Amino acid sequence: MLEKVSTSLFYILVVVCFIRAVIRTTRGLHILQLDGYKPARFLKWISTHIKQCFEIIEIIVVAVLLVIVSIYPKIVTNWFFPTIFFIGIAFQVYKIVWRKKATAKKPLVYTARAKRLFGLALALLTVLVPVLVFSVEENRWRISLFLFSELTVPILAVSSFLIWPLEQLINGAYLRDARKRIKNLQPKIIGITGSYGKTSTKYILHQILSQKYNTLMTPDSYNTPMGICKVIRGDLLPEHEYFIVEMGAYKRGDIRELCRLAPPEIGILTAVGPQHLERFKSIENTARAKYELIEALPTNGLAVINTDNEICAALADETTSVPVIRYGVETNGIENTSIRLKARNIRQSDKGLTFTVADEVAGIVEITTRLLGRHNVSNILAAIGVSLQCGMTLNEIQGALKALEPVPHRLQLIAGGTGVTVIDDSFNANPEGAKAALEVLTDFVSDKNGKKVLVTPGMVELGEREYDENRQFGSEAAKVCDLVILVGPARTAPILDGLKTANYPEQQIYIAKDLTEAQQQLEKRLKPGDVVLFENDLPDNYNEVF
Repeated sequence: MLEKVSTSLFYILVVVCFIRAVIRTTRGLHILQLDGYKPARFLKWISTHIKQCFEIIEIIVVAVLLVIVSIYPKIVTNWFFPTIFFIGIAFQVYKIVWRKKATAKKPLVYTARAKRLFGLALALLTVLVPVLVFSVEENRWRISLFLFSELTVPILAVSSFLIWPLEQLINGAYLRDARKRIKNLQPKIIGITGSYGKTSTKYILHQILSQKYNTLMTPDSYNTPMGICKVIRGDLLPEHEYFIVEMGAYKRGDIRELCRLAPPEIGILTAVGPQHLERFKSIENTARAKYELIEALPTNGLAVINTDNEICAALADETTSVPVIRYGVETNGIENTSIRLKARNIRQSDKGLTFTVADEVAGIVEITTRLLGRHNVSNILAAIGVSLQCGMTLNEIQGALKALEPVPHRLQLIAGGTGVTVIDDSFNANPEGAKAALEVLTDFVSDKNGKKVLVTPGMVELGEREYDENRQFGSEAAKVCDLVILVGPARTAPILDGLKTANYPEQQIYIAKDLTEAQQQLEKRLKPGDVVLFENDLPDNYNEVF
C-alpha cells in the first residue's frame, strides 16, 4: 500500500516539477530576448547571476538528502519516501503559486522567434522527463527529481545554440525582403549614429521634417538589423519621402551591415564616448564603428558631424569623400571658423531652452524649445543641419522647434497632480547625459522647502571606466541633491563611494533593492514642491533581483 502511495506521489511530483520548469523557462527566455537572443551574451549573464538562475539552498538540501540516504540506508522507513515526496510536492506548488511576480519594465513578447525557442526548450524538457523517471528506479535516487527545474536555464542556453543556424536562415530571408522593398520604394534615407544623442536627434529631426514632408523614423530604440527590417517591411510606405534610421552598434561591422540594409544619403555622427565600452573594448574601436556610417555615404551624400566632441572633430577632418557640415556650440565667445552651424547665447530654465543659431549659408535665428538640457542644443543643431539640406528654411525650422514635443524618457518633464515635479530621464545611460541631467535639476526653482531628489541605478557597459564614471556621478550629485535614492546596492556602490567622498549626509541616502522599493520610499518622503529626477532605468537583465 505504501509503495503505491509513494509511486503516486512521485508521479505527481514529476508533474509539478515540470510545471515549475516551464515557468522558469519563460523567465530565462525573457532575459534571452532582452540580450537580443545572443547565446554568448546569455551565457555571460548566467555566469554573473548564478544565484538568480539556480535555487542554491534547494540544491544543497537535495544533495544532503541524497548523501544521507546513501550513507545511512537504515534511516529510510516505510514512511520516509512518501513523506519526502509529499513535502517536495508542497514546496514545488509553493514556488509555483507564491513565487515573486516582479513587474517587468519591458515584458517578454512572444514573437515568432521567441515561440520557436520556447518550443525547442520545452521539447528538450519533455524528452528529459521519461529519461529521468525511468533511469531512477530506486526511490532514493528519485529525490534528485526535485532538481528538475534547475535544468531549465542550461537547457534554454543549449536551445539558443541549437536554433541559431535556423534563425540566421530566417533572418536572412527577412533582410533580403527588406532590401528589395527599400530598392523599390527609394525613400531618402538619413542615418544617425553615435555613442549618445542619436535617439533624441532622431525624434527632433522627425518632428521638424514632418512639418513639410511625409517622414518615417524607426521607433523607440529600433536600431538593430532585425528591428530596422521590421520597420521597413511593416511601416515603410510609397508615400514616405524621408526615412530616418537610428543605427546602433556593439562591435565593428554592425553599422556597415545596417547601411547595406538601408543605404543612407545623409549621415549624422552625434558623439563618440565610453557608452558600451564593455563591448567595444576601446574608444578607438567605438570611433571606427560609428564612422562606418560616414564611410557608407555616396559621393553626393552629406555628413553632419558634431565637432564639440574631439573624436568626432578628428573624424570630420579626415572625411574627404563627402561634404561635411560641422556643428557645435560657441563657448566663451571663442568662434571656430571651421564650424558652419553654431549655437550661442544659450539660456536654460525649467521651461526649456533658448539660444541663437547661426548658419553660414541660411543666416541667424533665435530658437525657443521646451526641451530641457544644454546637451540637447547639440542634438537640435544636428537636426537643423539636415533639415536645411532637405530644403527647409530657418523660419520653418524655428516654428517646428517651438512646437517640439519633449523626447519620451529623455529629460521629459512630467507635472504630477500631487504638486511633485518629475523629470523622466530613464532612457539616458551615458556620463555626458547624466551630467546634463544634474544641471537641469540644478536649474529647477522650487519653493524654499522643496527638495531635489535623484533616483538612479547608475550607468552600465562602460568597461574599465564604469566605476570611475559612476563615482564621479555620485560626487556631482552631492552638490545638487537633497535626497539620493540608489537602486540596487551592488551596482550603485561606486555612486555611494562618490557621495561619501563628497561628505554627503548619510541620512539623505537611501539604498533600495529595486525600483518598486524606491517608489515606495518616494511616496513616504515627497511633498508638494519637490522635484524628482529619474536618471536611467536599467532593463530587467541588469536587475540584482531576478
